Amino acid sequence: MSFIISRQQYLATSEQRSSYDSRFIDDTNLDVDTIKVYFGHPLYMTLNDMLYFKSVLDVPFNTAVLPDGCISIVFIRENEKISGYLCGATDEIRKITVNPNVEYVIMHFMPGAGEMITSESAAVYTNRCVPLEDVVEWGKQVIGILGRDIPLSERLGLVSKVIRVHQKGEDANYLVKYCIDRIYSLKGNIKIDALAEETGFTSRHIGKLFERCVGMPPKLFSQIVRLQISMDKISDNEDARLVNIAVDSGYFDHAHMNRMYKKLVHCSSGEYKNNRFKNLDYNRIDSYIPDIK
Repeated sequence: MSFIISRQQYLATSEQRSSYDSRFIDDTNLDVDTIKVYFGHPLYMTLNDMLYFKSVLDVPFNTAVLPDGCISIVFIRENEKISGYLCGATDEIRKITVNPNVEYVIMHFMPGAGEMITSESAAVYTNRCVPLEDVVEWGKQVIGILGRDIPLSERLGLVSKVIRVHQKGEDANYLVKYCIDRIYSLKGNIKIDALAEETGFTSRHIGKLFERCVGMPPKLFSQIVRLQISMDKISDNEDARLVNIAVDSGYFDHAHMNRMYKKLVHCSSGEYKNNRFKNLDYNRIDSYIPDIK
């Protein structure tokens, strides 16, 4: 007697944490503490990392938020007032206007966790930031927890437990996780038809699932991954020629890489290499979260 295991059944058995690890925020002029998520954390399977940051300057300034396929929960503390927001995936660079004496905490979820946080499609929140209390019934509760007089690590632990209790299940999440890991492991250099052939699902089905769970098509998500990989290469090897980085990152040539940089982060790869985001015209860039007045 034999048993036939389909590709779909094989994929469904995988319950490992996603290997995805994106670049997210430009930390220039910021005091940043990145809190990694380890095995045993209540949100180990769905939370990428947590960022706590504040300004090192005495005046407001803009910092860049890279395009990203992750949904995030952002908490802002100014004096004793705490506000919370749900921010969707972004398809191009955004900005945060960082104010002195204001603390920011970002819970940065894995791509595909959209419907596990809310009952709506992730596409509803793409390029949007909405008050947390307007989206989830536990929004007021976690904001209250952030206001407690206990260490930040304990507060974030309690917040994570509340989110875990209310986290929605998702039957097809294993497929999204598999596709995201394949895209990430191949540095964004895989076509949706190849993913369809590997998984046994149609390209159309995978595309719809990405829109619902990630908030963007797999092709755009792949472009963002390739962009972030190339940025890492530029940062890790300042002496490398951009044409070599372009080819190593999967672009056709340097011109192709520049077109994608201008589309996604509003500057050329050369400008990024030489100046990072110092010369960006932030007046032409949308805010990631509401500005603190």
